[in-house]
Amino acid sequence: MAVSVVGLNHDSASLSVREQLHFNDEEKKNFEMKLTSSNVIKECVVLSTCNRTEIYVVTDRLYLAEGMIKKLLLQKVKKDSRKAEKALYVKVNDEAVSHLFTVVCGLDSLVIGETQILGQVKDAFFQSQKMGSTGIVLNRLFKQAVTLGKKAHARTGIGKRAVSVSYAAIHFLKENISGLEQKQILIIGAGTMSKLAAQHLISIGCGNLLFANRTLDRAAELADTFGGSASRINDCFELMQQVDIVICSVDKRNYLIHLEGILGFISKRKRPLYLIDLGVPRNIDPSIADIENVHLYDLDHFKEVIESNCQRRIEEAHKIKRMIREELDEFNQWIQTLPVTILIRELQENALKIEAEAIKNIENKLPDLTDREKRVIHKFTKMISSQLIRQPILMLKEIASLEDDRVKKIEYLGLASRILGLESELRFDSDVKQALLNETLEETGS
Repeated sequence: MAVSVVGLNHDSASLSVREQLHFNDEEKKNFEMKLTSSNVIKECVVLSTCNRTEIYVVTDRLYLAEGMIKKLLLQKVKKDSRKAEKALYVKVNDEAVSHLFTVVCGLDSLVIGETQILGQVKDAFFQSQKMGSTGIVLNRLFKQAVTLGKKAHARTGIGKRAVSVSYAAIHFLKENISGLEQKQILIIGAGTMSKLAAQHLISIGCGNLLFANRTLDRAAELADTFGGSASRINDCFELMQQVDIVICSVDKRNYLIHLEGILGFISKRKRPLYLIDLGVPRNIDPSIADIENVHLYDLDHFKEVIESNCQRRIEEAHKIKRMIREELDEFNQWIQTLPVTILIRELQENALKIEAEAIKNIENKLPDLTDREKRVIHKFTKMISSQLIRQPILMLKEIASLEDDRVKKIEYLGLASRILGLESELRFDSDVKQALLNETLEETGS
């Protein structure tokens, strides 16, 4: 059994590639169903954000799983497929687990230490869990990762300096547009990016804000919070004729702001129009950048600003890396105990049977027991059975996690199993090297 991740991010792929491999909720659901319905992949979580798309899986057939995931991902790519293929990375076991821990702590983000990714990982996992795409391994891994992310931000100063994509965009506007405070600004979308953009604009004295969204109520909420007016998204081109700056971040597969819509009014304008596209996939047609007097900027334009603002977080990142190493050791110790899970389960079931039989015998011999007396007997019978199996369970886990010699481990666990009267068969399918060897032999016909 192996834990693996196949994916790409802002470092390995350009925005034009990332947006083609972005998954909305329905696409994520269908992709996970397709993978887990095969006999190659046991568990799966698709994580897709503006800066990354990653497929986390548990598999016994690593090479087949990798090939299957890559093939399905590249089927989504209609342009620059070679670039997309080169941008994909594959990480296995320790490297995959460490990568997830690094991602959830914000160390692999475009903005080092940002907290938005923690919520995105949590949401992606819960969606996959609800779908039934996860199992014992990814459930444990992602829960541990989310807990680590919270701990990393609570115990270090990694998130104290306010840097985010939205911050970088507003900082960029402030540096490049004189009299920004007097400009009229339209914010399209009502998600996290839009809220952060509004917060940063207000903090530097920009109060002339308009909000547009598919749902008017959401736009009205932002208008009430930050001041300004609210409109429906269908009115955006009409509103763009009035404003100086447009900041756009909506979840949409096709361009929201297209060339024809801009050409319909731009010739009448005498002042420049600044368009800030924070969406993935992009919300604004890139060809609009060729229009005179229109200035279009997307996520790739803000990398320099973000990198300069992240220097102060580097020291805190070193502290988190030490935490990640500790969490990796803990996860590996847990993985080592998986082969004995079946023994522990049988031991617990046997204890429950003995407990139930003892209670039944007591109640048969003492039929006049009151309900309160029965509850007391149940409580103490359960406590005794739990205490009796506690030490054997700890012993089984200790042998599984601490004994490095595979032959001795099997011998000791087999002996313990016989002493405890257990009948379940031990399976050590976590030996990845052997699994890879078997798979290679199958594929080569040896």
